[in-house]
Amino acid sequence: MTAISKSKCGKCGNAFNDDELYFQKHSGTKFCKECFIKDTKRKVRKNLGKNILKNHITIGVGISGGKDSLVMAHILNEFFNQIPNSKIVGIMVNEGIEGFRNDGIEKGIKFCEEYGIEYHIVTFSEYIDSDLDSIVAIAKEKNMTMNPCSFCGVIRRKILNRVAIEKGCDYLAIGHNLDDISQAVMMNYIEGDIKKLAILGKSSQSDKFVKRIKPLSKIPEEEVKLFADILEMDYHKEPCPYSCLSYRSEVSDIIDTLEEKHAGAMYSIVAGYERLLEYLEVPESVSICEKCGEPSALKICKVCSFLKDLGLEENSKF
Repeated sequence: MTAISKSKCGKCGNAFNDDELYFQKHSGTKFCKECFIKDTKRKVRKNLGKNILKNHITIGVGISGGKDSLVMAHILNEFFNQIPNSKIVGIMVNEGIEGFRNDGIEKGIKFCEEYGIEYHIVTFSEYIDSDLDSIVAIAKEKNMTMNPCSFCGVIRRKILNRVAIEKGCDYLAIGHNLDDISQAVMMNYIEGDIKKLAILGKSSQSDKFVKRIKPLSKIPEEEVKLFADILEMDYHKEPCPYSCLSYRSEVSDIIDTLEEKHAGAMYSIVAGYERLLEYLEVPESVSICEKCGEPSALKICKVCSFLKDLGLEENSKF
């Protein structure tokens, strides 16, 4: 009879079967399920800080129905349920991707209703009179070289910001994990885009932007997934059909290889970037988009520029 190998949890010290423990490669620590959940919440709480976790705060939470957004919403809801006169508000954006987005929206609705979270659903069509699938088709007809993620990202961010303002949110929470942040940093390093690097880590002070927070930015994607699976969360598992076409996907593969060979590489990328931020300056004066009247780095913001190129500007609500 083969003996069952047991090890101790590096936090509580209790012995568990090896298959019941999670080994965190970059720290060399083994966690039992309970200690892993506690440690993840501790990191998120520390990341948020006392200036956010306080009375009279409303957090808009971008919810896609995927593991990142639902884990983020779960933890934020637990925190703010203990704070008087504060709450989270779910915001779901349906881009209009056939065979994909509806399932995520359904998972998001189910989650919000289970936990009694106020939520709002908006669509691309409401704001630009077109969905993402149609935008991709138009771009193809016009031989535009931009990939779908470029269109989707800027439009979705603009819509999330609009809704967060309308709902009186003090902050807008985005479910970017450590993998996402390290990818964004590396993409801008590779492109030599110093301005984007500076903007990535510093929030605009304009009253037309709701300040963004990223509660999961110190949590690797692998651990976000483990958190969701331990709690048996019902999340949308299918990847976006357009994601494989993005430049980010290529950079992600490079970082995954680095992380596999050098555990902690993602933490190092982000830590180095955060130190670099001290020396990067963001212009205090912000331009105003000539089309929509919102803050922009250029005379015409990217959304309005895209819509003009696509021939969709006339019906835009921006």
